[in-house]
Amino acid sequence: MGYVAQSPGYDVAFSRAVGLFPSALRNITRQTVYRPGAFSCSEAAEIMPFVAVQISEILDEHRFDLNVLISPGCSLEMMILGDFAREWNVPLLPTIAIDQSLANTQRYPTVIAFPSSDQVTLIRATMFLLDRFSWTTISLICGDQNLKGSDGGVFYLAACRGFLTVLGSQKDKYNLNVQHFDPKVKEGDLDAYSSVLRNAATQSRVILIIIPTNPRLRNFMIFIAPRSPMVPTEGILDLQIGNGSYRVADSAFQSLMLVNNPSPNWAALSGVLQSIRNVSEVRYNKSLNNIEMLNDAAVSAFEAMTILLKVIRGISPLGMEMQNGITFRQLFLNRTFNPLSRPVYIGPKGMRICDVHISKFNVTSGLMEVSEEYLSVAGNSVRTHALSTVWRGRDGPPVNRPLCGYTGELCLRGLTKTAVIILAVSISTALLVTLAIFIAIYHCIFGRSDHGADRPWWDLQPDLLFVITRTTAWKSLSPDEEVSTNSLASGLQFPPSPSQTRM
Repeated sequence: MGYVAQSPGYDVAFSRAVGLFPSALRNITRQTVYRPGAFSCSEAAEIMPFVAVQISEILDEHRFDLNVLISPGCSLEMMILGDFAREWNVPLLPTIAIDQSLANTQRYPTVIAFPSSDQVTLIRATMFLLDRFSWTTISLICGDQNLKGSDGGVFYLAACRGFLTVLGSQKDKYNLNVQHFDPKVKEGDLDAYSSVLRNAATQSRVILIIIPTNPRLRNFMIFIAPRSPMVPTEGILDLQIGNGSYRVADSAFQSLMLVNNPSPNWAALSGVLQSIRNVSEVRYNKSLNNIEMLNDAAVSAFEAMTILLKVIRGISPLGMEMQNGITFRQLFLNRTFNPLSRPVYIGPKGMRICDVHISKFNVTSGLMEVSEEYLSVAGNSVRTHALSTVWRGRDGPPVNRPLCGYTGELCLRGLTKTAVIILAVSISTALLVTLAIFIAIYHCIFGRSDHGADRPWWDLQPDLLFVITRTTAWKSLSPDEEVSTNSLASGLQFPPSPSQTRM
């Protein structure tokens, strides 16, 4: 897979390096093992053992040389070939394969992977956005997982599996809704696609779209759309609308966020791209138009071959004799290389690690422009641009759950149902309190007893009081003495009875 797409990139990089350093690279020879035909990744993986037999024969002929394998195969192919490379103890440089299993240094101790897309950093950058804005209800729209994907489709299938694994493993934090969709459905047949969109819109306001059909994006609150670098112009030209020429698209793209690894410096590569175009036409009988020239698959091939030859130039003749697959791989680890296209960093596990660009729509220019940079190589820091603070049509980022729900089910004519209930309870409570006060006043003024009916209600009389006294002890009576108390309730005085009153 990818042979015709990437081989011109290998050829141009090799020719340029040999032309610049003829003495250092004069002993290098190249051989090609190619199985013609159009195969899916799974079919190519089944064929790989038979291709490995051909490779083994070449290695036997050059058993005393340093042999390096460089391949445009997809992940399944490279996982099979990587096992052979381990047993042969030769370095293997995949230029498209992105599966993170290739970072298993025990199984693949001789693999140095050069794909220009880093699945891990794309997922990490997206998770950074989710956490930053407290978005926990997510809809994930993926391409049909049962389809046989092309080179570009493999990216989206792998990305979908990656997001499913990460988000699905945190069910206590994220509410994930997953839908699979055939992106090859005809443009005029939108019933199935519309159904997917409606379902997503009624479940969340954050939609992760991982299908290679940007023109189909519709008006959700937020899109996060990881983009494949294999054909970076796919769909992007459709985003360059501007000037309000497509109002529906203008509205939709204001809520769109593209997440992708940095594209090559196309301006700096203009001469290389023209050489690739010429080689493709003359040697591989394939004419490239202007859009096909901007193909990251060919650029990643150019990068891998350029870096490989740079490392070889740095090895002394004595050191060359001591190299094998494991020791040669060490020369790439934890290093940043700078070909014409962009910086290339190979991490400690032999996998290329990329930064991530987060782009938003600029209504003035009509283009998707970088608003933030997720600097993976620099330690997962973030560099923001002016566009990062712009949220068209609102003061800030959308809330995780709309006030009225995803379908307006929590609102009643513009008011939330919660607000309506609170308002109704408040009014009812106020009416009851008012009624209670009125009844109390009425009772106090018109409904009291006849005692002291001619006095105000607050003028309490003794006959309305209850006085409790303690038990008393009495002294014996003498003829000339009145009754006196031995002990009386403290502080209490009683008026004399009529019989005790002296006249």
